[in-house]
Amino acid sequence: MKRLTTHSSDGFVYCYNSLYRLLFYWGVITFRLHNQRDGGPRSTPLRVLYALSVRFGLVFGFGAGIYLKVSDAQMSGAMFSHMSPVVKIIFTWESLACIITYVELCVSLDTHRSRHIRMLASMQLLDTQISAQFPHVRWRYHLTRSKYWYGSVGVSCGYVLLSLAIMFDTTRCSCGYVSTILIASTYSLLTSTLGLMGFIHVALMDYLRIRFRLIIKLVEQLYKAADKHKQDELQQRIDQLIDFAKRCSQLLTEMNGVCGYVAAAGIFYDFAHMTCFVYVLCQKLLRIEPWDTQYAFISLHLGVHIYKVLITSIYGYLLQREKRNCMRLLSNYAEHFGNQATHKDQVECFLYWRMHNNHIATIGTSFPCNISLIYLVLNAMANYVIVLVQLLFQLQDKKQGQAIPIPKDVELLKPIDQITHLSEVL
Repeated sequence: MKRLTTHSSDGFVYCYNSLYRLLFYWGVITFRLHNQRDGGPRSTPLRVLYALSVRFGLVFGFGAGIYLKVSDAQMSGAMFSHMSPVVKIIFTWESLACIITYVELCVSLDTHRSRHIRMLASMQLLDTQISAQFPHVRWRYHLTRSKYWYGSVGVSCGYVLLSLAIMFDTTRCSCGYVSTILIASTYSLLTSTLGLMGFIHVALMDYLRIRFRLIIKLVEQLYKAADKHKQDELQQRIDQLIDFAKRCSQLLTEMNGVCGYVAAAGIFYDFAHMTCFVYVLCQKLLRIEPWDTQYAFISLHLGVHIYKVLITSIYGYLLQREKRNCMRLLSNYAEHFGNQATHKDQVECFLYWRMHNNHIATIGTSFPCNISLIYLVLNAMANYVIVLVQLLFQLQDKKQGQAIPIPKDVELLKPIDQITHLSEVL
């Protein structure tokens, strides 16, 4: 079958070209993936112009739709009359955070475009060289492509539909169809691009995890096949695997430089979005509002963001674990070759390199991408939601503590005295 015989030099493009093509069509990146025979990933002035046009169209369309809603009294009343002051602030912040995060994402990717292209080309070359040195390796590119292409597209389509439903419900689509469709469509594309870039970050971490896992399997095979008469050949194989492990570690550093800030911006938007929408759900529950479709839309929308935070943290942890196991296994290879002095010296050199290259996947520049990220996001979200709920209680107490209005046909002659037990005796 064709999918099982994909050449190693084309395997990376086969796996990730669809995702990167989708990012390009949505204007997030300004280059396309190509095979090594065609020159590898590259950007052109026409592609840069197309990406800039799409970005301007999305941001301008979203702003124009909101302006049309606000400028018309009838549409503005239909959209904002049912919202409390806090909810108005929340949706304003959600709109600003969406645009700001999208602009930050595009600017960061443009800033690191050359580094991004070099990283992808190095990943393509790594698979080719591993296949050349170890011909018995059989790549299962079709499984990786199915996992990320169909999974990401399915989640993205569901997210877009949920975003459309929420925006139609929020903006009251029965009033001002053009502005409603404009806001809903641009908001859905803006936010879905942030999520798609997060899934690509997860896919790159999984790529490195699988390569570290492959090196572990190859090293274990060499340890089991250790033969005194083939020491030179086995030593050469070990040196090649050590070189591949070092290159994977370097690719991890490059991935952090390219995707670290982008991942931080995406996680921050997830946190802001979840905080806002969890508060909206709490407000509806505290006011004992009847169950409607908005509960379902917001809950499912939150589920997508929580899922993204979970898989980002989990795959970062799995990558960290596989790299640690790989480096630990390579550090002990002298024990399988008679503990010769030359092997010990090489092990010491490798341990020295490992000490200065102990890199892990990060969010931003320094925060580790592992299970602790889940606690950080959920704990911060809970704290902010508690503060907002307390503010809601204060607003409700303020409304309940207002003086009772006196009808116009009633005249109050004197203030009502305080009633005590002495008054009852008298």
